[in-house]
Amino acid sequence: MSVMNSTLWSATGSFGLQDAHAMVKKAWREFERSRNADEDDNRRDAALNCAMTVWHVCDWAWAGMAAQGRWKPEFLQLLGVVGRNAKKEDFVAWAVRECPALEICQSICNGTKHVHADRAIRTKTEPGVQTGDPVRMLLDDGTDRDIFPILEEAVYFWIRQATNEAVML
Repeated sequence: MSVMNSTLWSATGSFGLQDAHAMVKKAWREFERSRNADEDDNRRDAALNCAMTVWHVCDWAWAGMAAQGRWKPEFLQLLGVVGRNAKKEDFVAWAVRECPALEICQSICNGTKHVHADRAIRTKTEPGVQTGDPVRMLLDDGTDRDIFPILEEAVYFWIRQATNEAVML
């Protein structure tokens, strides 16, 4: 199925980032920066930038879809939409169902932008960071997790969408 292709992924951008594919590549660069940082501030900043970027790929991908792609039966079926045109909320819900890590990235993104998030997520880094050390998160369910596998899952989700390995393309 080919609902989106590179010509449908275009949206107005800035700093030379013109489409969802460019944002996916930016997310990958931020992920690599965070994973390879040898200083606490650099690791935290890059991890935060990665989470914000992968969450906003939802907006870029939706904006880049031509209107004609949004009503195609195979796209509506993929999103689980019946009897109406797809809405952005349908697309976002599909993305979060397919990649639960995106919901955590959304909370990090919203918590950073709005000073609070829908989910209680606290992040921390340990002093004396070495390259490859984790950035820890305490989730609202009490789970203490390393953010890198979460970011990796979210980045690879969008990479699969952008490289024809997944059903969206």
